[in-house]
Amino acid sequence: MSELEELSQFLHPDQRFDIKLVAVQHVVGLTGSKEGIATLSEADTLHSGLLKEPSTISLNNTCIKHCEKKDLTRGHTYQGKTRLLQDKDHNVSKEAALALINLSSDPSIAKSMLQSNKLEDFVNVLFQCIKEIDDDCKVADHASMILSNLTRDRVSCDQVWERFKKHDIQIERLVFIMCQEFENYNKHGANLRYLAPVLSNLSQLSEVRQKIMDRELCVIQRLFSFTQYQGGQVKKGGAIGVIRKGIRNCCFDHEHHDWLLSDEVDILPNLLLPLAGPSPNSDEEMDDLPVDLQFLDENKKIEEDADIRKMLLEALLQLCATKPGRETLRAKNTYLILRELHLVEKDREVLLATENIVDILIKKEDEIGLENYKEVEVPEDLVPQLQKMDESYLKD
Repeated sequence: MSELEELSQFLHPDQRFDIKLVAVQHVVGLTGSKEGIATLSEADTLHSGLLKEPSTISLNNTCIKHCEKKDLTRGHTYQGKTRLLQDKDHNVSKEAALALINLSSDPSIAKSMLQSNKLEDFVNVLFQCIKEIDDDCKVADHASMILSNLTRDRVSCDQVWERFKKHDIQIERLVFIMCQEFENYNKHGANLRYLAPVLSNLSQLSEVRQKIMDRELCVIQRLFSFTQYQGGQVKKGGAIGVIRKGIRNCCFDHEHHDWLLSDEVDILPNLLLPLAGPSPNSDEEMDDLPVDLQFLDENKKIEEDADIRKMLLEALLQLCATKPGRETLRAKNTYLILRELHLVEKDREVLLATENIVDILIKKEDEIGLENYKEVEVPEDLVPQLQKMDESYLKD
């Protein structure tokens, strides 16, 4: 019997606490290095037979046991699998969570976890750790971080989303959880700061974006509060990422522009407000601005994070793709906010993003002569030249 096979026996959920804790701590130690992760990955491949018997365990399976569990959201019991992630002793569950975080941070390991038939319920177990506000789960934050790792690339996102659908985990439910009081989400003070990146990652998928942009569910409207959120950048950046990706992709469907810019959604002031500082402008200039951007307080600050400013500007640029979008941005005096931002902006990438929008808005529609910029096919030989122009600008 190999050392790893022997170690797996001590990870059984019915094992004595002190032995189980030492064993899982040893696994955590192995996951702290690339060599250790490679060893565990190899063991999962060579010793896949360990997964075939209920009494044995895979290291990537991190201690599965069969149990009856009450599903509070559906009102019935089902035969489920729970891991040491949900062990009754917090020391064990925390160590198991740390091991899973380290393992899932490796893209190849994350994919193998999601592809394993023995881990069919893995995503659902993570969600169970997160979902209940009054839950006794002490590793809800760890579970959100594991989910974030598992959704980093397109292929893994597809697999996670399929598990979501299988277990009836709705995007609107994730958004609802994300919009709760983050600093005290459950009685153990979880803040779920990595749940926003999970939503942002999943929005790579067309089906998820359709859910986010569903006109009946009001999902995207719930995320607008994060454009002004002053807490951790992980949470705020993730929310902006969802909005940005949703808008960017919905711009290919022309009807979305009217809806996004309508009073029903009113996305424009939510994108512009973080980019606006105090109002040094004349009353006449401000008359055309959305009400939320008129007569801003002298203490109003522009969003401090350059990456988030750039994300917001990228979203605005997508709205400029179609004629109705451009006309609305002009009518709402978007240029005024961008002009003032340009005067104080120091980041070259943000300046370039600002100028790209201004270059479009200052043109008349008869000069543009296009309904949709997305319909323009740029000759392949011009792409490198355009890229070099941007690179040259950023270096100056």
